[in-house]
Amino acid sequence: MTELDKREQIIAAAYEVLSKKGYDRASTKEIANEAGVAQGLINYYFSSKDMLFAEVFRRETEKYCTSFHGLRHMQKQTLTTEVITELLEMPKRRALEDPDWLRLRYELFAIGLRNGSALPTLKEMLSQQRSSISDVIRNVGGFSDAESNIMAALLYSLIEGLGLQKMADPDFQYDEAYNMMAGMLSAFAEVLMNNKEK
Repeated sequence: MTELDKREQIIAAAYEVLSKKGYDRASTKEIANEAGVAQGLINYYFSSKDMLFAEVFRRETEKYCTSFHGLRHMQKQTLTTEVITELLEMPKRRALEDPDWLRLRYELFAIGLRNGSALPTLKEMLSQQRSSISDVIRNVGGFSDAESNIMAALLYSLIEGLGLQKMADPDFQYDEAYNMMAGMLSAFAEVLMNNKEK
């Protein structure tokens, strides 16, 4: 097994342990067992547990951003409620089908806010996630960079907030909230387009 393979195994194991147990209960010993490597090897590749988890966050951000790539090729069209509902289907479904993924995201947010050395990674990853959403909004809706960036920031916050509420309360009206969000975003898009035409 190459050095790169071992490092990748450690990152994958950290994802599994962190998403199931959470940050406070995830030990490097358990991660090493999950990865099938010596515990000291984790310290060789990562200066701290937080930096290992920051790398997990970076990888998860790449996956999150990649999940929007298919939407970037949609034709330019009016952002009606129906179109926005289609755009929102992927993040909505992901939260329902893979709650460990969502739980991990919140753990990683907390690490970034708690640990000064991980904060730059958190800021960079949040920026990348907003940028991926902004690209879709700009390409599909035809908005300016500034407008797309604002809409992306709002949309990202709504997606994360609704996911958190669904995790905390299984009875939360998740579908209804997504439907209302699509209507609100459609109305916002219409206002922007009307202002542009004046």
